[in-house]
Amino acid sequence: QFVVDKIMEDLDWAIENMRADQNVFQINKYTALALKSRVGLYEGTFEKYRGITGYEKYLEAAVSASQQLMDNSPYGVYATGNPEKDYMELFNSHDANETEYILARAYSEDLNIGHNVNYYVTTSSYGRPGMPKDLVNSYLNADGTRFTDQANYDQLSFLQEVEGRDPRLAQTIRTPGYTRVGQSIELAPNLGATVTGYQITKYVTEPVYDTNNQSITDLPIFRFGEVLLNFAEAKAELETLTQEGLDVSINLLRDRVGMPHVLLASANADPDAFMAAQYTAGSGTNKGIILEIRRERRIELYMENFRWDDVVRWKAGQTLTQPIRGLYFPGAGEYDLTGDGQANVVLYEGDRPANPISGVQYYKLGGDFTLDANGLIDPHPSFNNRSFDENKDYLYPIPRIELQLNPNLQQNPGWE
Repeated sequence: QFVVDKIMEDLDWAIENMRADQNVFQINKYTALALKSRVGLYEGTFEKYRGITGYEKYLEAAVSASQQLMDNSPYGVYATGNPEKDYMELFNSHDANETEYILARAYSEDLNIGHNVNYYVTTSSYGRPGMPKDLVNSYLNADGTRFTDQANYDQLSFLQEVEGRDPRLAQTIRTPGYTRVGQSIELAPNLGATVTGYQITKYVTEPVYDTNNQSITDLPIFRFGEVLLNFAEAKAELETLTQEGLDVSINLLRDRVGMPHVLLASANADPDAFMAAQYTAGSGTNKGIILEIRRERRIELYMENFRWDDVVRWKAGQTLTQPIRGLYFPGAGEYDLTGDGQANVVLYEGDRPANPISGVQYYKLGGDFTLDANGLIDPHPSFNNRSFDENKDYLYPIPRIELQLNPNLQQNPGWE
């Protein structure tokens, strides 16, 4: 707390003394406010879920900083009235969106400064990232009902499970109708480029930038959407959140994609069992709304580098031990992943089928990938006994040189 109090003092000085000029690539007083919002939420929830007294002042600081940005800043939620594209276009535009980005990192083809997002998510030889099925399951239906309330939700075909969902799902992974920026050819997920089958599209631009380190989309460091989520969560944890508070925060993000509003009373009256199974730390009268805020945060901020910090501060490390799974396939056969009635993927056992069809993906079960007992892609069949040490794994080890420099320091628990 002593250290964090000093951090807050520094941020308060910065807020008071830094310029208010809006420049998406330079820090200003709004950047300092956004950082204060983030720090306050992190420390407040980290302490609350470990029973440390005095956590409230950090959550209150997060609320105050967020409120100042919400009331007295030039930022807002980027929306053009097109709920089927606005979220995607916020991230796959070459240039940082100055409506919502408070601070971004610039990339430029002219200056030969690039990153590798396109290459990372489209090639079969580099990482093969994929959205995990438990996150796909977390997206609500487009009418606001819970996808996981239906029977056998985990064993629906790809076409069935992505139909009629929160529009952010189709703007984050390849679903039927997906085309690359600037092209009109509809593409199925490339199962060779993603270990789960749910191929990521966030930040992905034209194919000309698919070479390693050639992507030039400016990347967000702070954006207004995070501030709204910080505000709602801090208020919920303080038990001061109202429906009005939801309407000026999370529900603005829902409005962008045309989703029904989160209702405080309904969420608390009927907490989602699927979410509660992932996050056992949440409790109290606001358990339901806290779970909904956590759902919204994971969906809205996916691939923006928040997940590990969220898991740590919520004391939710056991979520990392849950099996990672992917698409459902009942077995070998032909599968249509675009909805045009034509097979895009053929799964086979034994020898590769003779006379393969051009443009169709062929994968050997048990070789190219494995299905678990329920027919779900298992990306790591030899690594399904994950463990998380609650007494150790939330903290990093203190470097040995620091222990030598300062004999008053002691190594973190479990890292001796």
